[in-house]
Amino acid sequence: MLFGADYYPEHWEKDRWSIDAKLMKEAGINVVRVGEFAWSKFEPKEGVYDFAWLDEAINILVKEGVKVILGTPTATPPKWLMDKYPDIYPIDREGRVRGFGNRHHRCHNNPTYREYAKKIARKMAEHYKGNDNIVGWQIDNEIGCHDTTRCYCDHCLEAFKQWLKKKYKNIDELNEAWGTIFWSQTYGSFDEVILPRFSVVERQAIHGFSPGMMLDYDRFASDSAVDYQNIQIEEIRKFSNATITHNTMQDVVFTDIDYYDLGKELDIVSIDNYPSPVMHMCSDMKKFHHYVSVCLAITRGIKDKNFWVMEQQSGRPGWGAYFGKHMPGQLRLWTYQAVAHGAEGIVYFRWRPCTYGAEQYWLGILDHDGIPRKRYSEIQKTGSELQKVSSLIEGSTIQSEVAMIKDYDNVWAHEICTHSPKFKNKDLFYQYYANLNGNHVDVDITNIKRDLSKYKVAFAPAFNLMDDTMKAIFEEYVENGGHLVITFLSGTRNTDNSITIKTFPGYFRELAGIEVEDVDPLVREMKITGNIIGEGTATLWCDEITLKEAEALASFHGGLFNDKPAITVNTYGKGKVYYVGCQLDDESNNKLVQHILTQAGVKANLSQVYEGVEAVKKIKDGKEYMMILNHNFTPVTVELEGKYNELITGVEVDNKITLEPLGVAMITK
Repeated sequence: MLFGADYYPEHWEKDRWSIDAKLMKEAGINVVRVGEFAWSKFEPKEGVYDFAWLDEAINILVKEGVKVILGTPTATPPKWLMDKYPDIYPIDREGRVRGFGNRHHRCHNNPTYREYAKKIARKMAEHYKGNDNIVGWQIDNEIGCHDTTRCYCDHCLEAFKQWLKKKYKNIDELNEAWGTIFWSQTYGSFDEVILPRFSVVERQAIHGFSPGMMLDYDRFASDSAVDYQNIQIEEIRKFSNATITHNTMQDVVFTDIDYYDLGKELDIVSIDNYPSPVMHMCSDMKKFHHYVSVCLAITRGIKDKNFWVMEQQSGRPGWGAYFGKHMPGQLRLWTYQAVAHGAEGIVYFRWRPCTYGAEQYWLGILDHDGIPRKRYSEIQKTGSELQKVSSLIEGSTIQSEVAMIKDYDNVWAHEICTHSPKFKNKDLFYQYYANLNGNHVDVDITNIKRDLSKYKVAFAPAFNLMDDTMKAIFEEYVENGGHLVITFLSGTRNTDNSITIKTFPGYFRELAGIEVEDVDPLVREMKITGNIIGEGTATLWCDEITLKEAEALASFHGGLFNDKPAITVNTYGKGKVYYVGCQLDDESNNKLVQHILTQAGVKANLSQVYEGVEAVKKIKDGKEYMMILNHNFTPVTVELEGKYNELITGVEVDNKITLEPLGVAMITK
């Protein structure tokens, strides 16, 4: 398997390159990613190309058995290009130019920049044509980082108009979809269409614009980024058969691009995996590993196949200041966590931290002085272990019985209309994932357009935007025996982001067997009682539910909707639909999830729940094994059923295994 580091030879003296290459070999590193920020080095002046320095570095690396993944440097257009064509700079919503001095300072829709991006990609691919030491290509770097996907320049305006012309037959169809009769916003032609730039009510809310317009703009911006990637892929494939990837970002924060679309033309998807920043964003430290886990599962779901990690944390992150220090053993644990959820290539960021620039405190495998210490030793050990089991890792699959449905139109729609000051769609999604992951159940995160029939349970929390095609997909799934879990804010909007005139829960009304007569966004907590959850709490939102065919599993206690159903279940065909009319406290939600899994016949990977432990079952060529990860700072003894062989150590275990703090095990019968 690929086991490597992100390397920047241009940052160091040439006499250091051979030292680095030897240290890499000793650490078990067999690949490096290079070049993705080096445009000014590749093309110091327009039309003057210099690849000799990288050729020399590659030759030194190859002598030590280290192959190369080349990054196209289009995230960092050089100063000479920006000075010649200043309209390449992106424009923010308030009309400000986002200028030079950082990265991603380009508009995806600028036609001049697209030509230069294609040209540098083509020149690189042409130069390295036939070089077997180039095992992969990375397009750009973290497209969408720094909120640059959504640009508001005149090039984007023109591109948006053309995008709309392809989507809508005529301007009347657009006006109907956007509801432009409201506030007399009707357009007489496509030429009159605007971008959602700064406007009168911008200071108070983004929603002065039509929600339909905002959603189409988000779709357009995502499509523009995808097309920008794909024009580079097209150039590279003219000269190279090597694997092409892009390093997506953790979905905890970055949701500007539809990753399903971005992944279509890629041979394999990659992710940049940094647990430490996620840890600092998470309010509950006992659960932060679930937030890392869900990002990995999302990555696996982009193409429904394994992935690479193109930037795996190798030291504490930081730009102008350090993040908190990780514990000894966590780098190894986080690497195995990525492998457990589908990574079959690990590339650490970075080999050595830079002494200058914006990321001075972003540590690497080595320290600033270039001396190997604890992190080097930990990664060296991890690499040695992984090579022993790499044949089981590459090409392995996870046979999940549970799916969570992620749809980017719904993600964007919830950002446009937040429904309640406290509601965050991603928090609801992650709560359900954490409950599933915490119960040691394997989960696929997938698209509504994919086959759901292989899953016993499908969770679609706050699946808001719907049409008749989606409705039919859900109906067929449940009718054939699936268990569907939906929540408040499901099925209440059309795909143009208008509110449906169907009685709530809209498209789900017949499936759920209920009607929602009123809602309370609930800025205070509300008690809930029921046989399954006991006494729980609604922390957000209350639907006033009237039962039709469904039965109540829990009811509100007190408040406006006293004794009204809060959680319901409806039998539909051979399956069941669960409707949760509020956001529950975590303990109650966990009890509900456990009940649903039991009713659907989903068996957990471990016989009991261990807090802070992940257990993922994998299979390769008919051989099943399980990876168990202890995220606790204390040892955990896990009960098993029968004898197993621990694959990392080769030790046989009988009915139980004790994992050291931050320990890992791979077991098979």
